[in-house]
Amino acid sequence: MEELKPDVQQSKYHPLSFEEFQELDATLTSIGAYLPENKAPYIWDNFNRVRSENEPRPCSCGSAGGHWKRAVDHLHNWVKERK
Repeated sequence: MEELKPDVQQSKYHPLSFEEFQELDATLTSIGAYLPENKAPYIWDNFNRVRSENEPRPCSCGSAGGHWKRAVDHLHNWVKERK
């Protein structure tokens, strides 16, 4: 007998909900060349979440700037692909 598969299409925003996607988009839009320190945990948590990773959060000092740029760039691209 043929196996029945559920006809449920996974959201294009997965692992985020649509509301979380909108919040991430708005947050990224508000970030310029400077990442506010109060947004750093939110950015890093979402960076890990959309990649299904658990990479430790770097410090917010200037020497970790490359890590933060990588996270913001990845999230910008991830959001852009889903708009």
